[in-house]
Amino acid sequence: MLNVHTRVRREFTDRDVRLLTTIGSLLAGAVHQARTHRRLAARERAHERFTEQVIAAQETERRRLAGDIHDGITQRLVSLRFHLEAALDPEFAAEQLVKARELADLTLDEARAAVSGLRPPVLDDLGLADSLASLARSTAELAVETEIDECRLPEHTEVALYRIAQEALQNVIKHAGTGAATLTLRRTDRGVLLRVRDRGRGFDRDTMSFGDDRSSGYGMTSMAERAELIGGRLEVSSSPENGTTVSVTVPVA
Repeated sequence: MLNVHTRVRREFTDRDVRLLTTIGSLLAGAVHQARTHRRLAARERAHERFTEQVIAAQETERRRLAGDIHDGITQRLVSLRFHLEAALDPEFAAEQLVKARELADLTLDEARAAVSGLRPPVLDDLGLADSLASLARSTAELAVETEIDECRLPEHTEVALYRIAQEALQNVIKHAGTGAATLTLRRTDRGVLLRVRDRGRGFDRDTMSFGDDRSSGYGMTSMAERAELIGGRLEVSSSPENGTTVSVTVPVA
């Protein structure tokens, strides 16, 4: 609607009406064009946001898959190699080959789960508490003492905690210079606590931060990202010759 008036009260002539009609048509076209432009701009922004979300989801999935391969399949292959090397001793060959075969089967299950995006099969079979106990028993080159409470958590939380425990135990094997560790899963006033502690060589915490090359080598970045995704926070305390403690507390409703 276009409202017009004259400075002096008078009737509009036919010429006035034709002129105003033309102006109105032009204004209507301009308004329509402006609205169309806004709709197209909004649609383009929505498309850009959708594209960004798709790319972000793809990158998240790539990181998840890379983390699953690193924290699951790779670690089991390391243990498998250890058992095969131990089987070179005829006295222990039969026992080590049985363990190697079990690990090979578990690794195959892990690979299939990683490809299909499923969580580690052992979690479906045993639940988190028993899966961590099984992980402690099957971790090669390390005697793991366990302090585990029965905890049932959302699936994605169980997966993240299991993967963090895997990586933390492998870090003990690779870097701590000790043959023993303690794995704890406990309910606290703040939620659920997962902790892996060793009494090995430790390191200077002040010279390392998440995201640098060395922390990536220790798998800390991967563990920190997993903890953040489930609303938790990774905490690492260590000092030279005093061991290392890796802990995650996840809030639970």
